[in-house]
Amino acid sequence: MKNMRRMLWSTGLGLILGFCFLTSMGGAFAFMQLGFLRGVWPGGGQGRTSPTAVHEHDPLVTPPDPLPTAAGAMCGGPKRMIIALLGVDDRSQPEEGYTHPTRTDAIILVNVRFDSPSAAMLSFPRDLHVPLANLENVHPLDRINTAYMYGELYEVPGGGPAEFKATVELNFGIRVDRYIMVNFGAFVKAVDALGGIDVNVPDAIYDSTFPNDIDDGTIILDIPAGLQHMDGQTALRYARTRHQDDDYHRVKRQQLVLLAIRDKLFSPEVIPQIPALLDSMRDSVKTDLSASEIAALACLGPQIDNASITARSIDGTMVIPWTTPTGGRVSIPNREVIAPLIEEFLGQ
Repeated sequence: MKNMRRMLWSTGLGLILGFCFLTSMGGAFAFMQLGFLRGVWPGGGQGRTSPTAVHEHDPLVTPPDPLPTAAGAMCGGPKRMIIALLGVDDRSQPEEGYTHPTRTDAIILVNVRFDSPSAAMLSFPRDLHVPLANLENVHPLDRINTAYMYGELYEVPGGGPAEFKATVELNFGIRVDRYIMVNFGAFVKAVDALGGIDVNVPDAIYDSTFPNDIDDGTIILDIPAGLQHMDGQTALRYARTRHQDDDYHRVKRQQLVLLAIRDKLFSPEVIPQIPALLDSMRDSVKTDLSASEIAALACLGPQIDNASITARSIDGTMVIPWTTPTGGRVSIPNREVIAPLIEEFLGQ
């Protein structure tokens, strides 16, 4: 059971991130129009005193400064906005919210350009072993997916979101403006509310030992190559599987799922499903985006076509495998090799 749960909750990254991208780039306007702000967005109840507070007992966290509107930018937005899309390893039921600090086992940065319009995605493997900002005396080095958790546990000013942002900037020179964090327990319901998604599967998947979602047993996961219509459970399994390749191939599958969700969200037939979709995820999303920023993203999203979205990732050629003294298998970032990737992502 322990291994099955670890597999279940530490994977499915693209699914979570599809949720996040859906919210930031398309669903936001519907959220505001349909009155689902309560419990999700800033000022939305659930005892949350600020956009970045995680629990009712958390200290008040000052919201980030508003981003300046740029001349010539579309939809009244800034020149660009870099958003961290985070999927948390959390098994709380949707109605419980986030009950304890957890690892961010899904990490994608999205560089949204309001002056183009365009967007770039950059995926980070969860096992990158890096210095953690502000935690030199307790956890000077650890996996990047622990930054949020330790920021909460050690009450870093600004909490987990601030610690994650600072860690990314310290290691990669990327200033993260905002974050969106999702508990992916509601993902299957959301994809089903959309009527499923269509994913163009580049390589057939055959996993004879995929963990059963119910017990410690396994099932056969068989997904042919080509365009496949997936319900929520199938999409979840597609993004979770890694037995036939590795985490880096899985990241690419997650990006495919993310883009498939975006395509479905902007299709005309999905409009009747939006209320059920948003209702299923309203208690599973946290963000420090302001209402005006959400409106600007919702305005911009439909104007970014797929040809203007690039997807990049830190892969196995950009890291050095290492085993820690305690036996943990991690990846040391090769910063010289990663630097050009960062420059491309930032549009420099």
